[in-house]
Amino acid sequence: MKKSLILIIAFLLLAFGSAQFALADKPTKFDGQGIEVGWIPSPPADCATIQSGLITDSLNNVITAGFDQFGYNYQAHMFNGTYDSSDRVLDGKYWGQTGDFVDDKLMMKWSDSWIANVDCNNDGKLDRGLVNGIVGGISLGWLTNHVEGDYTDTNGVQNYTDFVKIVWTGPGSPLWGQYTIIEEVLNDPASGYSGLLSKIGAPGFGLNSHWTVLQ
Repeated sequence: MKKSLILIIAFLLLAFGSAQFALADKPTKFDGQGIEVGWIPSPPADCATIQSGLITDSLNNVITAGFDQFGYNYQAHMFNGTYDSSDRVLDGKYWGQTGDFVDDKLMMKWSDSWIANVDCNNDGKLDRGLVNGIVGGISLGWLTNHVEGDYTDTNGVQNYTDFVKIVWTGPGSPLWGQYTIIEEVLNDPASGYSGLLSKIGAPGFGLNSHWTVLQ
């Protein structure tokens, strides 16, 4: 069976050691799946950028522009790697866990207010919840996960794909107390899943009038 989505995406809440959990002035662009891409605002003048070399990850490694060895491109708000590389340690494990899923492909995209590509509060980490120049310390906006993997059951090796949209919906929400999974598309024929598994809220990411005015 596929790995729990809670484990798939939880690392983004831990990856930086910034405040608790995770300004747009350019038009939003969308890819073929309706996912926002290219949302890279001009940083405020007093914020450190990735290009400055002053921003580090949770292990105090300097974050650089473009894709790094783990599959992160923080400048573009994207990740393209595996479970193994998502915790930024290439050891054949996912946060110390082993199993079939560790080498499954994981792709992510997130909004600027989930994790920005600048440091405006001078803590040396990428900002979470950056809205109108103010760092809230909690990831806002949205995050997507697209997984392609396999597992072994009594009939042999089985393949699956899973796509999930997550948005910040405020305190008391069902996921981590702050977030909601608003859509999941699961294709796992061996387990009897094919297509849309769940969908709630408005089209797209269900932000603004349906959930919140923050993006």
